[in-house]
Amino acid sequence: MNSKSTILLTLFCAVLATDVTAQTAFEQAVVGVGNIGVTVTNVGFVGRANIRNNPTGPPSFEYPLDSGVEHLFESGLWIGALRFDGVTSVRTGAVASSGGYSPGGGGYEFAPLSSILQRSTLPTSEAFTRQAISHLDYLSAFTDTSAVLPGTSIQMPDAAGRLGMKVVSEFYAWNFPFTEAFVIANYDIINISSQPWDSVYVGMYHDIVTRNVNTTNESGGAFFNKGGYGFIDSLQTSYGFNAGGPEETLNTYGGVAFLGAEWVDPRTSRKRFFHPNVAQEYISDGYAPPRVNPRWWLFSGGVDEESVPNNDAARYRRMGEPYPNLAQFSSESAFLEANDAWFQRLKTDGQSATGNWIGLTPIGPFPSVNPGDTLRVTFALVAGLKTEEFQGQSGKAIDTAESRSIFASNILWARRTYSGEDNNFNGHLDLGEDINNNGVLDRYLIPEPPASPTVRVEFERPVSSNNNETVVALYWDKSSELSKDPVTGKLDFEGYRVYRSNPGDDKGGDILNRATLLAQYDKPGNQTGFNNGFDRIQMNEARFFAGDTTAYWYRLEAKSLKLGWQYLFSVTAIDEGDPLAGLESFESSRVANSIRVFPGTPADEDGSFEVGVYPNPYRVNAAWDGETSRTRKLNFYNLPADSEIRIYTLAGEIVTTLKHDSATYSGDTRWYNDFSAENRIQSGGEHSWDLLSDSGLSISGGLYLFTVKDFNSGDVQRGKFVIIK
Repeated sequence: MNSKSTILLTLFCAVLATDVTAQTAFEQAVVGVGNIGVTVTNVGFVGRANIRNNPTGPPSFEYPLDSGVEHLFESGLWIGALRFDGVTSVRTGAVASSGGYSPGGGGYEFAPLSSILQRSTLPTSEAFTRQAISHLDYLSAFTDTSAVLPGTSIQMPDAAGRLGMKVVSEFYAWNFPFTEAFVIANYDIINISSQPWDSVYVGMYHDIVTRNVNTTNESGGAFFNKGGYGFIDSLQTSYGFNAGGPEETLNTYGGVAFLGAEWVDPRTSRKRFFHPNVAQEYISDGYAPPRVNPRWWLFSGGVDEESVPNNDAARYRRMGEPYPNLAQFSSESAFLEANDAWFQRLKTDGQSATGNWIGLTPIGPFPSVNPGDTLRVTFALVAGLKTEEFQGQSGKAIDTAESRSIFASNILWARRTYSGEDNNFNGHLDLGEDINNNGVLDRYLIPEPPASPTVRVEFERPVSSNNNETVVALYWDKSSELSKDPVTGKLDFEGYRVYRSNPGDDKGGDILNRATLLAQYDKPGNQTGFNNGFDRIQMNEARFFAGDTTAYWYRLEAKSLKLGWQYLFSVTAIDEGDPLAGLESFESSRVANSIRVFPGTPADEDGSFEVGVYPNPYRVNAAWDGETSRTRKLNFYNLPADSEIRIYTLAGEIVTTLKHDSATYSGDTRWYNDFSAENRIQSGGEHSWDLLSDSGLSISGGLYLFTVKDFNSGDVQRGKFVIIK
């Protein structure tokens, strides 16, 4: 570094000397309010890099929720600019690292300024506030000016590369059916230095890896090299899919979409919308047009443009220069041929286990960001299923407009949610767009369905029943009927829909979307719905349950359920819509109150029922089992609330001992980890065994004995069962 650069750097560091100093420790939180699970942090990166090695922990970027299908190793915010001292700087929230985030690790250049604050627009949420934007907001702040990691003596990396910024990150998620496949990430990037940044780019780095972490047996490089990748130019979205993974799983897409940006034009000191849609406005004003510039490089190996950019100059160039670059070709036709070949390679490399690509989706160049100004950039993490005809092993390699149609629809809903009143997406409040008449272009303003009702499931024995017969009853409240649409201001509740899955739907990993309509009840006397009223489900008076203050007014008895199988139930609310205007009825989320139910016997309170086992005989593999010896399931029923099960060989040797507590038991074997989720309830009188001994070994076929001791009465029951292999 020459003497002039040294003086300029010293001046720049002095500028930052009085800036804020981070005082908060690293935090992470999980967005899971819709049908998507995303881990977010207060240091500029998104995802959970060790998801492959620890699939039972929080999700990284999982869709559908609880399916095991992940879409991200790690993602992070990149901000690049030219400093006033001539230095090119790119501040990174994540980089290509086999271990992901580490405190003070190179490439993780932001330090937390705040804890993660939770807000919600849902009145039933403990975090409810009128300042919230979505059903679940996560807010935090971080900076690139901290010398050490807060609370430690660990030096932050690349102090010389500071731009001098504070970033306020806001993540938004909703559980409406049309919003539950994306999470919006909004970043307010504030220049807290005393000098402007020039030619600014902001991007999301992303290591998209689409694999089912519950069912794949691949690890190491084999886990990461099956990806297919692409870019949807019209939607400014980089995406990935599982192009060659051998595991049976849902075929899905996951991607990062640029939604829009706002910056302060120094010529007018006013905010301007920044998006490729308004490129001509910028050209007319003498600015470079806004452009999203998707880039990819190999995790390791590769040369030139396919290699990892390991310094700020290389990273900044990747943010601004396209690849392939038209300027390097002698003709447009040669460029188009090279461009097509490049994207075809990205799409198909995963089929030959060479698809370990890292991506970057940057937007720019913003001409400048002055001291004190805020640059707002908004992205979305979006997922979607491939359509039905592209499911299965044969559909993995396919990537067409048809296979992406659901994914593209979800991206459009993310854009529609972001745009709010900006119907033509030009960043201006045009005539007829001011829905609420406040004179301001409001984003995130969309019609809403009624709120989701509160649902409760009860296992009930019929009156005077002395056998194993049980009833699964759904109860829900009337809270949906008080919902007011924020756009129209109308109380437009219309009715309820009840959904239920079928036995075996859980094994495909998408039990929620497999659930079908079981019943619908709606207001009579209009042109919406069945007009069948609520008499069949409404009770004469509200019912209350111990420890629950909710008043339940509706009851539906679920019939013909098979004991021990997993069912998903959900109750949604619909609004009136406007049939005459062609506006369909809006429906609340099927995720918000979905419950996984295992029909079975309630706990035996007085010893009047005989303990038993099913299936008996048990045949390997039973229909509800998983594919491995550790995902088998045999059920004991009619158990006392507080009891102990002991299983013996015919020779009297103890195979295993199971403790049963009806108040806390919700399934504790590998089967429940792989095929169920936390929103499950058990009947209280049943307990599953995975056919493994206390030492974790699979037991052989034959006749086995068992005892069940009731700890409350001291009574012991005995029985036997057969395992056939």
